[in-house]
Amino acid sequence: ACSRLLSSSSLREHELEVEKFEELSSEWWRDDKDPLLLMNQLRVPLVRSLVGGGGGSVLDVGCGGGYLAESLAREGDLSVTGVDPSKEMIRIARAHAALSPTVLDLEYRCGMVEDVEGEWDVVVSSEVVEHVPCVTSFVEHCAKRVKPGGGLMFTTINRTMASWALAIVAAENIAGFVPPGTHEYHKLVPPQQLSGAIRDCGFEIEKTIGMRYNPLTRQWSKTSDLSVNYAITARKLN
Repeated sequence: ACSRLLSSSSLREHELEVEKFEELSSEWWRDDKDPLLLMNQLRVPLVRSLVGGGGGSVLDVGCGGGYLAESLAREGDLSVTGVDPSKEMIRIARAHAALSPTVLDLEYRCGMVEDVEGEWDVVVSSEVVEHVPCVTSFVEHCAKRVKPGGGLMFTTINRTMASWALAIVAAENIAGFVPPGTHEYHKLVPPQQLSGAIRDCGFEIEKTIGMRYNPLTRQWSKTSDLSVNYAITARKLN
């Protein structure tokens, strides 16, 4: 467990994480083969499974430059809100959305999840929880913004030797998918820890799936192996 009130060192740690990703902001939307963008092959259907067939509202927490939020808005029946603490990321997300030939039901806000008021049918936070100072507190803030009966989804990276070898050594230092230092091994989140935090907020876990990326085919696929990338979806109990 961690304190509900972040210490000054934790706040500085958070600021450094925001600065780290602002330095990468120019890379967003430059390459349609970016593995994070291609992860929408799995992320969008997972969000849709939580929304159901009638459309609904989605909050994307830590939306960055808008890879997932914009893709969800393009579904046509989803009202999407993206929130991110980086002003530069929000600027990039808004600029790219403005290029859309169709009007998107998409709004971007600059801030922290705890600053956002309202409730959504689905709250998603993808590839973010491994960067926050306190996992428990972050999950709580996300959970509070889910409507009763609504859905919650996280994708992140497990803390295993396989994830160290593939997500850090290979992805950062060999393939160069992301710059060295993007991920810190000690901050990676095992699925047992994440699912426990979700359940403690009054949710029932629906799916826990592994996600595997093939750099040769540029395809993401589901797998039973949770040792590297994984996703958890859950439903808020009434």
